[in-house]
Amino acid sequence: MAQHAITAVHYEGDRIDLVAIHAVVDKELGSTGLALGTAQRISMAECVNLIAAGEEVCLARRTEDHAWEIICDVELLPGGKGITGVDLVDRPNDALQNLPTWG
Repeated sequence: MAQHAITAVHYEGDRIDLVAIHAVVDKELGSTGLALGTAQRISMAECVNLIAAGEEVCLARRTEDHAWEIICDVELLPGGKGITGVDLVDRPNDALQNLPTWG
């Protein structure tokens, strides 16, 4: 089970520089539904360090009934300086770039 969920991103120019990350408070058994703690805005470097330290991170979105749902897992990019969303067989996808933005 993921320990953290990213729900939004902030861009500086054409690069993501900050992410909104929440602690996962609870996961509904046998479901993709989550209960999340309060969001924190952290830098991309801090997020990379979190994953490199072994923390499990996922991407999440709001459903129509305002619950949180897992989109996919997050892994480090080759070289360990960035992150990407990955599907069930660990293939990179564009889910991170499709999260809501702020700013």
